[in-house]
Amino acid sequence: MSITTKISVFFALICLFLTICVFSILKQSENSTKEFENQQIKKSIEIFFEALKAKSSFLQNIAYEHSINDNVLKIVEEKENKTNKTNFIKDKYTHFFLFDKNKNFIYGNVYDINSDEFVSIPNAIKTFFKTKEIDIYLDKNRVNFITLDYEKILFTIEKVFKNNKFVGYVFVGRSLDSLFLSELSKITHQYLSFLPSHTLIKKKYLKLDSNLIYYDISRVDEYSLFSYLELTDQLDNSNFYIRMKMNRDYFIQINKNNKTIFYIFIITFIILIIAIYFFIDKLFAKRIKNISNVIKNISKSSSLDLKIELDYNDEISYLSKKINEMLYSINLKQHENLKKQRDFLQSVLDTQKNIILITDGKDIHTTNKKFVDIFKSKDEFLTNIALLDNKTQDNLVKIAKKYDSYEKPAKLKIEDELKYFTFDVQKLDMQKYLICMDDVSKYNEKICHLEQKASMDELTQVYNKSTITTMLNCWLEIRSFCLIIFDIDYFKNINDTYGHFVGDCVLKDLASLIRNILPKNDILGRFGGRRVYCFNK
Repeated sequence: MSITTKISVFFALICLFLTICVFSILKQSENSTKEFENQQIKKSIEIFFEALKAKSSFLQNIAYEHSINDNVLKIVEEKENKTNKTNFIKDKYTHFFLFDKNKNFIYGNVYDINSDEFVSIPNAIKTFFKTKEIDIYLDKNRVNFITLDYEKILFTIEKVFKNNKFVGYVFVGRSLDSLFLSELSKITHQYLSFLPSHTLIKKKYLKLDSNLIYYDISRVDEYSLFSYLELTDQLDNSNFYIRMKMNRDYFIQINKNNKTIFYIFIITFIILIIAIYFFIDKLFAKRIKNISNVIKNISKSSSLDLKIELDYNDEISYLSKKINEMLYSINLKQHENLKKQRDFLQSVLDTQKNIILITDGKDIHTTNKKFVDIFKSKDEFLTNIALLDNKTQDNLVKIAKKYDSYEKPAKLKIEDELKYFTFDVQKLDMQKYLICMDDVSKYNEKICHLEQKASMDELTQVYNKSTITTMLNCWLEIRSFCLIIFDIDYFKNINDTYGHFVGDCVLKDLASLIRNILPKNDILGRFGGRRVYCFNK
C-alpha cells in the first residue's frame, strides 16, 4: 500500500470516527430532547390530575353545600321531592341525585349542557348504589368516574346528616363532555380528547399521592406527540382513556439545530480534511513517493545514474540530496570495481585454450582471444551458426544445446575450410549463458578415417561383414527393407586354377560393376566369400 493510500485511509478513518462521534452526540441530544418531552408529559399529566382533583373538590363542595341545605334535608327526610328543580345549578354540574341511608333512590336531575335541557335519569346510577360499597367513594383524595347512559361522569358522594343523624347520600357529577375537556385543555395547555378504548403498548406509571397513574407515549411523527392516560370506570371496573396531544415545537427546533450543526461540521471537516490532505500530499507524500519510485527504478534497471529532484529546502530535500550523493559515490565505485572485474575476467578468458563466448541467445556480449583468432568477428560466427540451423542468426543457446547433446561435432565452414567443434553450455543467470567451444577438426579427421577403415572391406572397398551385420540388426527392427544375397559360381576353381590374385581381381571388378548399376541409396557389402546386396524399399 502506497503512502498516499495510507494517508487517504487514515484521513478517511478520522472522518468516519469524528462523524460517528458527532452523530452520537447529536443522537444523545435527540434522546435528551425526548427525555425532556417525557418530563413535560409527566408534568402535563400531573397538571391534568391536579385539575381533575380541583374539579372533584369543587363537586365535593357543591355536594357538601347540598348536604346541609334545608330543602335537601327535607327531601331526604320525607323521601319525596315536591320542588321543581330549583336546587340545580346549571353549567356547574350535570348530575344530581339523592339517596336515603338504605341506598334507595329519592330524587335526581340530569342536565345536558350542550342542549340546555334536563334529560331522563339513568337506571345505572340506582344499580351502582345498590351493588357498590359507597363508603370507599367518600375519600376526599379519590377521583371517581362512572358511565351513565354511555357518558363518562366525574362524580363525588357526600353523606347527609340531620341532627347528627345519618339520613342519606348526595351524588354530584360532571360529564366529561367537550366543554369540560376544553376547560382542562386550557389548564394543561394540551389538547384533550376522550377514547373509550385503547391499548397501552409501552405502559408507564406515575405516582400521584397514593394513586398510580398508568400512561403511554406515542410519537406519531416529528411534529405531533400523543400520550394516553388510563382511567378506571367505577361501575364495571373497566378502563377508558384520555388522549393528550402535544406539539413537538421544542423537538423540531432542537432537531433543526442538530441537523444544521451536523451539516456545518461535516462540510467544514471535509473541507479541512481535503486541505490538510493536499497539503500533506504535496509537501510530503508525493516527494516521498518520488524518492521511492527512483529507488525502485534503480533496483529494476540496476542503473545508479538516476537522480532525485530537489523541490524545497527542508529535511526531505536534505535527505534526497544525500541519497543523490550516495548514489553517485556508489556508482563511481561500482564502475571502478566492475572495470577491474571485467579486465580480470577478460584476462582469465583469454588464457583459455577453448573458444568462449557469453550470450543471451541473440547477441554475443563477451568473447575471449581464441574466439577472435578463429572467427575474426561476431558476424562471421553468426553466419556459421546460421549454416548449422538454416536460419540466419537463430538462438545461439538453442543451437549450442542441440549440438551439445549430439555425439558428433558440429561442422562449420571457416574461410572455405571445414572445421569441427563441440559445444558445452552453462547457465550464468536468468538471461546469460556461457558457451564453450572446442576445435576437434584434427581428431574428427582421424576418427572418420578410422571409422571408414573399420567398416570397409580392404579388397573391394565395400562394407565388410561386421558393418553389414550391424545394419541388418537395425533393419530387422524396422522390418522395411529388401535383401539380396548372391554367390559367384565355381569361384574356388578360379582360385585353384589361376591363383588368389586373379580371384581378388574378379572380386574387385564384380564389386565395381555392381556399385555402378546400384542406386546411390542402396548398400553393397562383402560377406565372406559371398556377396550381399541390401537396399531399403
